[in-house]
Amino acid sequence: MTRPLGIALRSLAVLALATLVNFAPMATLGMPGMKEYSFHGIRVLAKTADQDDAEHLAARVEKQAGGIAEALGTADTGGIGIIVYPSRKDLHRKTIGFAGAFLPDWFIGDNTREWVLITSPANPGPAHDRESVERAAVHEYVHVLTDRVNKSLGYWLKEGLALYLAGQEPTVDAVRSYAGIRWDDYSRPSALQFAEVGGYTLAYTLVEYIADRYGWEAVVRLVPSGASMERVLGVGPRGLFDEWKAWLSEL
Repeated sequence: MTRPLGIALRSLAVLALATLVNFAPMATLGMPGMKEYSFHGIRVLAKTADQDDAEHLAARVEKQAGGIAEALGTADTGGIGIIVYPSRKDLHRKTIGFAGAFLPDWFIGDNTREWVLITSPANPGPAHDRESVERAAVHEYVHVLTDRVNKSLGYWLKEGLALYLAGQEPTVDAVRSYAGIRWDDYSRPSALQFAEVGGYTLAYTLVEYIADRYGWEAVVRLVPSGASMERVLGVGPRGLFDEWKAWLSEL
């Protein structure tokens, strides 16, 4: 029994060390060489080379922040800052550690309940440009607000609200290309699977459909923890899915 126990303990020690090494970059959200700025009333961390872009990002968020808070009916908007990373790879490491090397190029933003985490518009990578990075910063700002209300909000509504309020409207052709989504893919999303089935295209239209059919107030009432879709909309998740799919087919 002693030998197997020793092997097991050594294996656990190696696993623990590997875990610590992987998550080491996440110990702090900031990076060496970053400076703290205050732009448009928003606390911003960025490197000197990204100062101008950081100011533009803060201006974009500040311009839309009031309308977003009003749309969500929330007053909990204090203490939200922005961290601008020199590259998407830097952001990836701060998101899930060294395992971030496997994150896709389109992943350029994240959030906590206090921070918008975003890639510098000066280095957006192959999947984005300056404009899409600025919209992504607003997108992550929406996530901060909804996370403060309900951190466990489902992917479709959480991403749909962020896309909708950030003005990230998809083209009709893009929507049509994913309109055949199946209930199984819709009802059990994970982060990467959500992207693969067109979630970042279709979620905008889900919020748009709910707002058109049931009113914007209904969208907002679905956000808090414990909200019942049946009570708010009069239909359950599958019923809403079927209605929305029929609506998509007419686009």
